[in-house]
Amino acid sequence: MKKSKKNKKYELCFFPLIGIVIGAVLYAFDMFCREYGFDRSFFALVGAVLPVLMSGGIFLAGFMNTADALFQAREKKKQSEGGIKEGTFGALTMAVYFLLYAGALILFRKNSQIFLLAISYIISRTLCVMAFLWFPAGKQEESSVLVFSKSQRGMLRAIFSIILALCFCTCFIISSIMGTLEILIAMWIWTYYYYMSKKSFGGVTKASIGYFLILCELAIALFVGIFGLILP
Repeated sequence: MKKSKKNKKYELCFFPLIGIVIGAVLYAFDMFCREYGFDRSFFALVGAVLPVLMSGGIFLAGFMNTADALFQAREKKKQSEGGIKEGTFGALTMAVYFLLYAGALILFRKNSQIFLLAISYIISRTLCVMAFLWFPAGKQEESSVLVFSKSQRGMLRAIFSIILALCFCTCFIISSIMGTLEILIAMWIWTYYYYMSKKSFGGVTKASIGYFLILCELAIALFVGIFGLILP
């Protein structure tokens, strides 16, 4: 058990690398579609599925479960009768996610948009790890959040702060205005996730971290898709 938990701590360091791979594959797919004249709707539909397929769908499952849990908790407060069955709202949320994500990708026309989207996969995963390092652990799932020693936590915080700073600098280099706004959106959602997870689950859980990642990537994709055509 100790060995398994120790290995999981080191696995956190590979999260940003997964984002790099996803970003590179999506960029290569975009170049492929442009080279051979495929319609942008084809790029959008396949591009919306690629990140999920490459990550194994783990984060999407967490997104669905968390969205459903938040909805059910809200329904209980209203004391409603005959509401949506458990699990249904999560499925509906997933469908909305794919529609919005594909809709956002259809709007991608510039290379700068693709570059900013590729960086978002690294940012979202870096912030996921930083949530484990900075935010309180959830009360319901003790096994979902790793326990770090003071030295480990300090070292990992420094490493991932540097990675995040490099990502932010890259965004600014790609586009000073769009890059800055992308940074603000990512940090705003991270801040929202802190208060939401603490209020609803007592802190970070394995499922809710997937909720943050999907929400962060969707928000950035929508923003870059819509405003990337307008702003420089």
